[in-house]
Amino acid sequence: MTRREFITGIVPGAVCLATVRVGAAECAEPTVEALGDIQTFDYLGGGWQMYMFAGRTIDISLSTLFRSPSGRLVMVDGGWAEDGEFLLPVLKALGGTVDTWFLTHAHSDHYGALGAIIKKPACGGLRIGRVVHDFLPLAFIEETATSPATAPHVREFLGNLAQSGLKVERPAVGQMYDFGEGLSFECLNGYDLSFRRDSVNNSSICYRVLDNGRSILVTGDVSEEMGAKMVRTLPPEKLKSDVCFMAHHGQAGADKAFYAAVRPEVCIWPTPQWLWDNDFGGTNGPGSGEFLTNYVKCWMQDLGVKRQILLVRDWRMV
Repeated sequence: MTRREFITGIVPGAVCLATVRVGAAECAEPTVEALGDIQTFDYLGGGWQMYMFAGRTIDISLSTLFRSPSGRLVMVDGGWAEDGEFLLPVLKALGGTVDTWFLTHAHSDHYGALGAIIKKPACGGLRIGRVVHDFLPLAFIEETATSPATAPHVREFLGNLAQSGLKVERPAVGQMYDFGEGLSFECLNGYDLSFRRDSVNNSSICYRVLDNGRSILVTGDVSEEMGAKMVRTLPPEKLKSDVCFMAHHGQAGADKAFYAAVRPEVCIWPTPQWLWDNDFGGTNGPGSGEFLTNYVKCWMQDLGVKRQILLVRDWRMV
């Protein structure tokens, strides 16, 4: 999803936050840490490191790597094709073998990096043990996706993935992926074809990552309907997590009730600077957009979140 598609795909009737002054009048701007291109996260309990990669473009994306003490690699999403050009040498420098590559859903800012890598002969020298995803059926994407470009891009990616010869697995709800050395991923949901609004985002597969007593909830772009379903159907202990990736880059995703069920101590925002600032672009400046980021900042304050981590490249400098 490009920045233009993201802007035009905002929930109809969204209020301009500069008018209602959410974030200025209703809650204080939260303290943010860990700005930069690449950060390692020190919250895991068993020796694994989590690397968070900022996007190479001005657009939204998600790219996260887990690395074990012995050097085992597990990827989540990866970002755009441009991010793939950055990721490939990084992953090769870290040993050159990705045990498992999880994809949360069928938007290019999440699978594009892997798509660029698998188009290279022998994946550019990178070894990938398996790719785990549960994309919506193509016919359903064609029928319901907000952007008409979504289905053709997914079709191309799936075709290239099949030609790559990589092992592909579909996760099952409740399935545990045990990577040893204390780390495991649990699949919390599958897609629901009754969710036709915001269908691709609502198909995001969420994983609860466990590492020796610490828990991280990876949400992809899960939207309001799927988030509400998970709150209704999952035992509370399955959603409760110490760390939560903000759904849909921190705006127009899961609602406050979802985050209240998660009860995180730390929130990670896979969010570019313009979206964090609610900046429509050009000369408009912070607060000029119709994004819902500031509402979500206030939710996190209400819920008592202790740390907010924003990983960005400043789009004004690109």
